[in-house]
Amino acid sequence: MKPMLDLADRVVIVAGAGGGGIGSAITLMLAQAGARLVCVDKSDNAFDALRDALQEYGTDYRLVVADLLKSGAATDVLNQTEAELGPVDALVNVVGGFQDIGQMAPLLSANAESDFKSLLDFNLTPALTLSVAVARSLKQRSCGGAIVNITSSTGRISMPYGAGYAAAKAALNNLTRTAAVEWGSAGIRVNAVSCGTIMSSEAKRWADGVDEIAKTAVPLGRCGEPEEIAATVVFLLSDLASYITGEVVGVDGGALARAPYNDANNIPVFITDANLHQRILAGE
Repeated sequence: MKPMLDLADRVVIVAGAGGGGIGSAITLMLAQAGARLVCVDKSDNAFDALRDALQEYGTDYRLVVADLLKSGAATDVLNQTEAELGPVDALVNVVGGFQDIGQMAPLLSANAESDFKSLLDFNLTPALTLSVAVARSLKQRSCGGAIVNITSSTGRISMPYGAGYAAAKAALNNLTRTAAVEWGSAGIRVNAVSCGTIMSSEAKRWADGVDEIAKTAVPLGRCGEPEEIAATVVFLLSDLASYITGEVVGVDGGALARAPYNDANNIPVFITDANLHQRILAGE
């Protein structure tokens, strides 16, 4: 029997594959599972590390430079994929984030409106246009398929000083569910992975000290790794997830399950009785 996690011969587009972070980890794990890959990013420089790492898995992949914010770019990527590797089976939308760290600012800042619109565009447009292009192809061929969007836990709660980013991720969560309902009759599954604090190479450059904070803020006591997001994506694309669609799967170490009013020992702050504290900590 063929292993259900085997993605051999499936053609998968990964948008936002370069840069050495979550997208690259997803790409490499899909390659390990045997997928035939079209790796998309906005500059060739983004592929520097990925290009070498993919050599281990043969030549059944393409590196495509495309600005997915431009009109027609998604259709061009799809056409190139199908011309060079064959009909597409799946899509992973990773493109997103802050284009400039200066976009993190209060809602009352001078550039709040323009930053908000820019973040919405960057975090939504590539996922929307590529998903529509791929879904049309899948529906026309009556073959079914799978789409996974990479989103963020901020889209399920809030992000002070990053409202545009959080709003875009909330919208992407809703787009995921809506597409799953509209395209379900065509056998197209659409899910999202909601990332917590993931220590990609980029995050490690500016998130100094976050590991120490995670020891108390995250139930599992640590930040996540890009490969842990990748593993969830591979599962959702595989036949093991054949009856899963419209879901936003949290991969955050339990961070959103933890009440904000818990102290460092996860005891609610309104429990002030010292004896009760001692019993709880003693496991009694």
